Amino acid sequence: MIQQAIPVLPSANLKATIMFYESKLGFTAINKGGYVIFKKNNTELHFVQCDDEDICAQTSCFIRVTDIECLYTELSSQEVIQLKGQLKDQPGGIREFTIRDNNGILLRFAQQDTTY
Repeated sequence: MIQQAIPVLPSANLKATIMFYESKLGFTAINKGGYVIFKKNNTELHFVQCDDEDICAQTSCFIRVTDIECLYTELSSQEVIQLKGQLKDQPGGIREFTIRDNNGILLRFAQQDTTY
């Protein structure tokens, strides 16, 4: 049975990605040389070296969270949330905000009031 899915995201610069995710988002990195695993609480994100910046800019990741207001405040202090990424209510009882990481990947942090 399937228990978990972990996205493998592209990184144009793994060293800069490690710095961004550790210093701005609070993840811990495990560098496997050309492949990096980030962990925070029960969440994992995996990154692989990708020399095509267009692929990075067209990639997104949906991250389900709890206590979105607290996370939003925390990340606002890191100055990573842009005007278009402000916390807002979406259809289906979802509250979300977005940021772009150092690669241009869109990260959608979302809390849903009911599970599907």
